Amino acid sequence: NQFYSFETANVHRGAHYLADRGTAHFESARQTIKNFLGAASAEEIIFTKGTTEGINMIADCYGVNFLNEDDEIVITELEHHANLVPWQNLALKKKLKLKYIPVLINGELDLTSLDQIITNKTKLVAFSGCSNTTGTFLPAESIIKKAKSVGAVTLMDAAQVVAQRQINVQQLDVDFLVFSSHKLFGPFGFGVLYGKKELLENMPPYQFGGSMISEVTFD
Repeated sequence: NQFYSFETANVHRGAHYLADRGTAHFESARQTIKNFLGAASAEEIIFTKGTTEGINMIADCYGVNFLNEDDEIVITELEHHANLVPWQNLALKKKLKLKYIPVLINGELDLTSLDQIITNKTKLVAFSGCSNTTGTFLPAESIIKKAKSVGAVTLMDAAQVVAQRQINVQQLDVDFLVFSSHKLFGPFGFGVLYGKKELLENMPPYQFGGSMISEVTFD
């Protein structure tokens, strides 16, 4: 309300007073989220439309470019559609294998199956911090540790967990993490993708056009 009433201007695109003020507030929000997640740099915080777009960004920008035929992606049987369908689609596109960590009758993950499911063929492991249906908290540390032991990249869907538990992405050593603002009682249509800087810098842009160029010519 403050922004639309008193500071309406395109951030990063103007040299006038309101654009400068809006840009400063925009970037201060990125710094706030960096501190909230314990990230190493504000450059590791990317604004999205929500959790779903964040996961699709990783599928499109990382998965399409760095995963190859017969590589394996591992998720769990507790995942929201947002952390299932993008990987199903990517597996079809790239001829990858999608594997699932099973769920026990009590609603918890079958951790005894990790060694059989996460192998040297596993290149990406994507999992929820907390199930949106059962409320089960997943053992993030154990999953990440196992994934790292085989050199796999990790993504945590933190949509259900950010309002319940403190998260420190550096301590977790997770490569990517996503969540939506409205899960924290914030505005709708807004989300966050955290990614380790060294990974983000090697990924191509998700969209092409304004705000992602330094110079453009007809050539």
